[in-house]
Amino acid sequence: MRELIETLFQVILMQMLIYALSLLIAWLIINLAVGLLRKKISKSGFNIEVKYGILLMAKKQYTGSPSIKEHVVYVYAMSAGYVIALVLTINLLATIIYTSLIRNVRSVVVLLPGLNVTGEDLIYFILAVAVGAFVHELFHAKTSLKTCIPVKSYGFILALILPVAFVEIDEEAFAKAKKKIKVAVLSAGLVANILLFFIAMAIMQFTVSPTGFTIVGVEENSLAEKSGFLINDVVYKINGSDATLEDLRNYLSMNKTTVLVFETYRPKVGFINITVLKQPFENKLGVLLAPAPSISLVKILHPGVFIQLFKIIYWFYIVNFSLVFFNTLPLFITDGGRIAKEILGERIGNVVNYVGLSLLLLMLMLSARI
Repeated sequence: MRELIETLFQVILMQMLIYALSLLIAWLIINLAVGLLRKKISKSGFNIEVKYGILLMAKKQYTGSPSIKEHVVYVYAMSAGYVIALVLTINLLATIIYTSLIRNVRSVVVLLPGLNVTGEDLIYFILAVAVGAFVHELFHAKTSLKTCIPVKSYGFILALILPVAFVEIDEEAFAKAKKKIKVAVLSAGLVANILLFFIAMAIMQFTVSPTGFTIVGVEENSLAEKSGFLINDVVYKINGSDATLEDLRNYLSMNKTTVLVFETYRPKVGFINITVLKQPFENKLGVLLAPAPSISLVKILHPGVFIQLFKIIYWFYIVNFSLVFFNTLPLFITDGGRIAKEILGERIGNVVNYVGLSLLLLMLMLSARI
C-alpha cells in the first residue's frame, strides 16, 4: 500500500511539473508576442498589456450609444431569469448539504485545471469558460444599452489559462438608474449562462441514448478483446434487453459460466451481435466506456466524432451551470451579492452575503472532493 501511495504521489507530482513547465513556456511566448505586436494591436483600438508576466489584459473603448428609452421586455425577462437562477441555486445548495449530512456523500468535485482536468478535457473546459464568460458579459452589455445605461469599454483577461471577458458600464448612470433596471442589468449575465446550460442539456437529451454505451478503450488480452470488441463499437442491448451499466456489472459478477450476447453497432458495418462466454472466475470485461449516441444519430455520425462533440457539450453544461450557481449566490463579489444589496439595502444585503458565504463554505467542507 505504501509503495502504491508513493507511486501515485510521484505521478501527480510529475503531472504538476509538466503542467507548470508548459505554462511557463506558453507565457514566455505570450510576453514576447505582446512586446513585438503591441503597436500593431493598438492600431485596431485595443489597449493590450501583460501584468506580472501571467495576466494578459486587452481593452477597447465602446463607441456606440445606449437606447433613449428603456426596453421593458429586457427588464422583466432578465429579472425573471434571476428568479429561475435563484430557485435552481437554492435547491442545489440545499440538496448537496442534505445529502452530505444525511448520507455522507461527497458530491461536489472541485475542478483543478492541470490536475483533475487534463488533456483534451482541459481544452474543452477552457473553451466552455471562454464562451460562457463572453456571452455572460455580452448580455450585461446588451441589457445596459437597452435600459439607457452607457457602456464605456469591453475586453478580455487571460489569467494563467482561464480567459475571462469583461464589460465596463457607466457606474454613475447605473447608480442613478431605477432599482428594477439595476437588478435586470446584474441578472443579465446569469440569464446568459442559464440559456447556455439549457441548450447544452437539450442537445444531450436529444443526442445521447438513455441506455447503451460506446467502447472507447479495449484492454489487451481482456475478455472484450478475445470476444472481438473494437474501439468505437456501440452496445445497445445485452441478451435482448436495453444495455445499462448496472446490468453489465450484474452479469459480470455472476459466479457461473454465462453467455452474453451484445447487440452492437460497428461503424461501416452496421448492427452485429458479439457473443461473450464469461467463465466463473472472470468478472471484468476490460473496456473503457462512454455514453452512446441515439440510434438515429449513430447511423449518420461516427461514434468517435460523437464522443468528442459530447465532451464539448458536457463541459458547456457543467461550466455554465457552475457559473449560474456561484454567480447567483450572494457572495459580495458576485452578481447575486450585488443584487441582494440592491433589493434589500446595504445592511440587510451584507447580512445575506455573509449567510451565502457561510453556506458555501459549509457545502465545500461537507461535500467537496478533488
